[in-house]
Amino acid sequence: MSEYKFSIVCPHYDGVISDDVFLEGMQSIDNSTYKNFEVLVYHDGPTSRPLPDLSQFSFTHRYKATKKRYNDWGHSLRDLGIREAKGEYIVHFNPDNILYPKALEALSNCERDILISPVVLEGTLRIGPYIQRTGEDKHRCFLDGYPPIFHNIDCMQLVMKRSLWLSKGGWYNKEEQSDGKMYEEFCKEYHPEYCSEVIGVHR
Repeated sequence: MSEYKFSIVCPHYDGVISDDVFLEGMQSIDNSTYKNFEVLVYHDGPTSRPLPDLSQFSFTHRYKATKKRYNDWGHSLRDLGIREAKGEYIVHFNPDNILYPKALEALSNCERDILISPVVLEGTLRIGPYIQRTGEDKHRCFLDGYPPIFHNIDCMQLVMKRSLWLSKGGWYNKEEQSDGKMYEEFCKEYHPEYCSEVIGVHR
C-alpha cells in the first residue's frame, strides 16, 4: 500500500526560471483541493543561490540537491524522483508549470495504470504536426493528449503508476524530448484512461 496517492516530482535548476515563477508553481500545488500527495524537488547540481523556502506551504515535501550537474533537461532528476517516491502515481511537474486546483481530485477518480489529461501550453504555436515555442504569451496550444504520440503530449499530461515506471526502468530516455517518445511507447502497450479535466498550464 502506497503512502500517498500521488508523488509530484519537480526538477529545479539555477538560472532557468526566476524564484517567483517557481514559487507560483509551488503555490498552485498547495492550492490543490486534493491533499493526499507529496512533492519531491530535485536540484541539478550545486546551487548558486538558496532554493526558495518551501516551509510556507502546507504540502509534504522533500528536497535534494544532486552532487553533480546532469544537464539533461531534468530527466535524471525525474528518474531519481520515480525511484524515491512514496506515491502510487507519479506526476511530472516542471518548475514553470501551474497545476489547477481540482486537477489531482479529477485524477484521483481514474483507475488504470496510465492517466492522460489535457493541458495548455503557453508561448507555443502548432505548425503542422509540430509544436513550436514562440515566447509570446498571446500564443497558446491546447493539448488533449489524444492520440498520445510524439509532438502531441507534454511531460505533465501523463500520470502513471510508480510500479509501472519502475518495471520500465524509470525515466530511461535522456534525450531532450524523451517524454513524448516514451509516452507513445507506454500507451501502445497499455491502454490509458483519459480524463476530461484540464489539469494545468505549461508556461
